[in-house]
Amino acid sequence: MPQRNYYIFSNIDFSKKSASATRMGYYAKALSSDVNKVYFLSCSKNKISDEDFIEVETNVFRLKKIQSTTGPISTFKFLKRMNSFASKNIGENIFFLYPYPLVFLEVLSILYLKYYRKNPLYSEFNEIRKYSSSFHAPISLKKIKYSFKKIVFKTTFSLIEPLLCFFDGLVCISSNIEAYAHKFNKNTLRIPILTDPDRAIANPLEKFQTKSTFNIGFSGSIAPSKENLADFINVLDTLIESGYKISFNLCGHIAKSYEKELLQKIKESGYINYFGNLNETELSAFLSSQDLLVIPRGYTKQNNYGFSTKLSDYLNHEKVILVTDISDNALYIKDGNNGFIVPANNNEAMSEKLKYIIENFKTFEKRIVDSAYETSKKMFHYSNFKNELEVFLKK
Repeated sequence: MPQRNYYIFSNIDFSKKSASATRMGYYAKALSSDVNKVYFLSCSKNKISDEDFIEVETNVFRLKKIQSTTGPISTFKFLKRMNSFASKNIGENIFFLYPYPLVFLEVLSILYLKYYRKNPLYSEFNEIRKYSSSFHAPISLKKIKYSFKKIVFKTTFSLIEPLLCFFDGLVCISSNIEAYAHKFNKNTLRIPILTDPDRAIANPLEKFQTKSTFNIGFSGSIAPSKENLADFINVLDTLIESGYKISFNLCGHIAKSYEKELLQKIKESGYINYFGNLNETELSAFLSSQDLLVIPRGYTKQNNYGFSTKLSDYLNHEKVILVTDISDNALYIKDGNNGFIVPANNNEAMSEKLKYIIENFKTFEKRIVDSAYETSKKMFHYSNFKNELEVFLKK
């Protein structure tokens, strides 16, 4: 196989910690080799030459400085600079887009890179943007500004979906989103949430747990509409009233619409603890400090098509996990084997499962966490998808 150069580009800043940057980082690890190179390029005004990159992994390179840009003219200039840089490299050049709510990069990539420059162009497809949790609230005359934004948002992404047919292929994160993608593009590859089970895990820290209680942890975006946290807290309230000693520990970014409500609930409850938006090392210590890690998502169209990347991190930390039966969770989590799973939006089932877990925890903990780690290694290790990605992403 000749040398290949992969260019993963987006409006996101790949130098910053995020679920999207982490996922693309695993793609890069899978695709890079002694011969093949991977370049991360954030849409920017920066020059693009060899000296403008820093090597972050063996044969994986990222632009050193980012002066982000989003306008159509500056986006087009970025694409021209990226194409010019790629044309000077030896070997086959493959372009891979990580989409973003801003659509200029997507549209111009198809027009310029694909059809004018005749480059192979692929795209990640891990969410249906018109179903974004940012716009779950219904349209209302009482919220004119919000309602106008929602109409524009949904209309824009409904109109842009047919452009998916112009990519050479789509990499999909779940079986549901792959089935949806087939409406527009039959050339798809399903790559689930990815992880590196061999990555070092931080030791537990006392500050992230409460002694003499059962510590339940949640990490990531703290948004009630997406994560169903309000209902989950209601279930915990009932268990607390029944005499169960529980601490609910959270970390991550709080959605502005929920911040006041959550902080008030923390103040009133006495059992909810919020530790802020942690860095990578602190997050690992936080996860290691919990007895149970949860993803209590309810049914929304976004959750049905997406696939929570938290699951792979949770499995990696060799902890007991509890998830709801949404998206592809049931394909990988077998109740009582490598974790626990309950129907979505069923508070009674959630309550009964939590009671069972707390009361019987010591009898199954080791067996389940061992199985969870094996699941992580066999199902989500990025290296397992190396050959599939290489075969799929071709010139």
